[in-house]
Amino acid sequence: MANGVPRVDNIKSQMARAKEFTEIRDLLVELLRLPASRLLPIFGITQWNPTEVHGLKDHIFFDLGVELARGGWRWDVPAFGEGRRDTLLMEMARHGLPKSVARLLELGAEADYNNQGYGASTPLMCTRDPEIMKKLLYYGANPLASNALGQTDFTYKLLKGWTNGARFYLYNTEKIPFQSLLANFKDCVLSHFSVPYEPMYPLCLVPVIPKNGPYQNIIDKALIDHMLQGHYLPFSSKALRYSLGENLTVWQHVKLRIRESKTVVPALAVGYMACMVKLEEARTPDDFSLLESYIEKPIPREIVQRESLSKSIFVYLLFALSSLPSIQILRWLALISKFLRKAGEWMNLLGDEPFKVVNSLAADSRGSHMLQELVTLQALLAMRVNVTDSFGEFHIPEEFTTLFAMNDSMDR
Repeated sequence: MANGVPRVDNIKSQMARAKEFTEIRDLLVELLRLPASRLLPIFGITQWNPTEVHGLKDHIFFDLGVELARGGWRWDVPAFGEGRRDTLLMEMARHGLPKSVARLLELGAEADYNNQGYGASTPLMCTRDPEIMKKLLYYGANPLASNALGQTDFTYKLLKGWTNGARFYLYNTEKIPFQSLLANFKDCVLSHFSVPYEPMYPLCLVPVIPKNGPYQNIIDKALIDHMLQGHYLPFSSKALRYSLGENLTVWQHVKLRIRESKTVVPALAVGYMACMVKLEEARTPDDFSLLESYIEKPIPREIVQRESLSKSIFVYLLFALSSLPSIQILRWLALISKFLRKAGEWMNLLGDEPFKVVNSLAADSRGSHMLQELVTLQALLAMRVNVTDSFGEFHIPEEFTTLFAMNDSMDR
C-alpha cells in the first residue's frame, strides 16, 4: 500500500510563483507528463503498488483542482490538448481521472464545452470511461453535440474503436435519443468525410440493433458500399452476418464487391483477411481463393490512404490465427506467403509510405509497415505449428545418409 496520501502542499510554492495563466497551465502539463516514479515522490508518496498509481494520480489532481479554484483559475479557457483547444476538464477526462472530473464539474467547469475543433472537441469525446461519461451527462453534456466532422460522441467512439464508451449509449437508450445517434453514424459514413481513426483502420464497428427492438437498423447496401469506397469494412460478427435481404448477408455483399473490383486496395485486403478470421463461415475455400485472386489484381498508380493501417489488426490476426488447429494454420501460412510476395511488389512500386502501420498505443508514431508486420505474423505462426526454417525442403532419411557414407568409405 502507498505510504500515506499525496500532499499537495509540496507544490504550493510552485503554484504561487506561477502567476500567469500560461505558467500554471505549463506546470499542469508537466505534472501530467511525469511518470509515476517522478510524480508521486513530489507529493510525498515514496512507496506504492502498481494498482494504486491511477488512483493516486486522481487524488493529486483532485486536490490541485481545489487549489486552483482558490486561486481563481479560469476553468473553461482552452489551453490543453492538440492545438491547445481543450479545457482542463477535457484533459482530466482524457486521462481518465473520475474524481478530478467530478470536482471540476462541482466547481463550475462547463460539461458541454464544444469548440468544434477536430478530434476530441467535447468533454464526452475525451473519455472512454462510462463513469466519467455518466458524470458529464448528469451535469448537462449534450450527447448530440458534434465536432467539426459532424460526428456525435457515439459516432466518434465507434470510429475510434472505443467499444466501452460506445456501448454506454446502448445501455442508456431510455434517456438518450438513440435513433438520432444511429442516424448520425450513418450520415457520417455516407458523407465520405468520416473514416476510422488509426486505432481501427481499416476496420470499423457498426452497431446492430437486436430484432424486435424499439430502434431501426441503419445497415443497408449503400452504407456498406460507402465503407468499401472509404477503404474500410464492418468488423463485428453481428454486422457481418446481418441480412440485407434477398438471402444476402453483409459478408456476402462484401465478397461480391471484392470479386467485381478491377484493382486491389491493400487496406481492404488486410481488412478482408481479418474478417475471415472473425467468422468461421468466412473461412471457406472460396474465401481463400477470392483473397488470393484479389491481391493479384493490379494496384492503382497512386494510393490515396487517409489513415495508416492499425497495428492492432495484425495483433488480432496473430492471436486469432494461433488459436486455430495446426492443420488450418498451414493454410493461412500459404495465404500469408502470397500476401507477402505481393506486398513486396507493391512497396517496390510505391515505397513505404502508403503501407505504414501505426501502433495507436505507442507514445511515438514511427510504427512499421505492412511487409514487416506480415513477416512477423508468418514467423510467429510458423513457430506455433513447429514449422522450421527448412520447411518445404527435401530431406534424405538418416538411414540413407549412413549408407552413402559407407559406400564412400568402400570406394576409398
